[in-house]
Amino acid sequence: MDNELISTDSMRLHTQSVAGLATQLGYEGDLTVGSLEDGIRLYQRRTIEDLFELGKRLLLLKEQCQHGEFQNRVELLGFDPSLARRLMTATLKFAKQETSPVLKTVKTQSKLLELIVLDDEEIKVISEGGSIGDVSLDTIETMSVRDLKKALREAKAALESKDQDIKAKDSIIQKKDQKANELDEKLTKLNSPAEIKKRAESEPQRLAEKALEEMNTACLTMHNDTVRFTNSINSILDAINEHGLYDIQERLEANVVALFQQIAQTSVELGIQIDFQAMVNPSWMSITPATESEAE
Repeated sequence: MDNELISTDSMRLHTQSVAGLATQLGYEGDLTVGSLEDGIRLYQRRTIEDLFELGKRLLLLKEQCQHGEFQNRVELLGFDPSLARRLMTATLKFAKQETSPVLKTVKTQSKLLELIVLDDEEIKVISEGGSIGDVSLDTIETMSVRDLKKALREAKAALESKDQDIKAKDSIIQKKDQKANELDEKLTKLNSPAEIKKRAESEPQRLAEKALEEMNTACLTMHNDTVRFTNSINSILDAINEHGLYDIQERLEANVVALFQQIAQTSVELGIQIDFQAMVNPSWMSITPATESEAE
């Protein structure tokens, strides 16, 4: 009993849904499947009015059919499913615009079916005397179906390209605005009293660290050059002893002395006092070991 009540309620709601669609479409005929199919056969003629009547019945027939049943019924009626979809789309788009200048200009179903690619705003533009690409009230009337189809395709492609350009420009502007905001925020932060004070406190430390880094680099360079110099001089001394080149011994010593004199002069120019004597003979080296008697 409960199942029967549920089924009855479901059928009643479905009937109300179909009736609502019929009212929306302005359809006043019989809503039975048989009557709708008869009407479809009746209105299979080549006029705009018939197209809408045909589209209304196709829409209502689809509403009556179970899932997957509509296409079979459409094919039995001799319709290509894609054509049926275009007829239904055209009906939903234009059926309430019977006084539209576009409908008055279109003389055939074929042209009308091509116009379903336009959205409502584009149809409004054309109706008010404007154009979408090369498509206007005048060209719709004079163009062949083939030329109209081509013009519509080119117009839609141009609009899509324009939309993409606008989106790309908007994206660039948005990114620039974002970068400008980020820079403004960064500058605001850097110029804040807290950041200025922080930089003032850290500046001497930063300068000191940089100076120490340069000093370490210079000393390391000097050390490495000194090691290479020492190795070169030792190599020359080995050659002198091995091959008896004693005639250049004095010249070698003179050059080494001159070099260290230059180093000494450099320390004076730098204002750094260096006791080379103490470096060569540190005080701890002058202490002689105690004798046994002294130790006692």
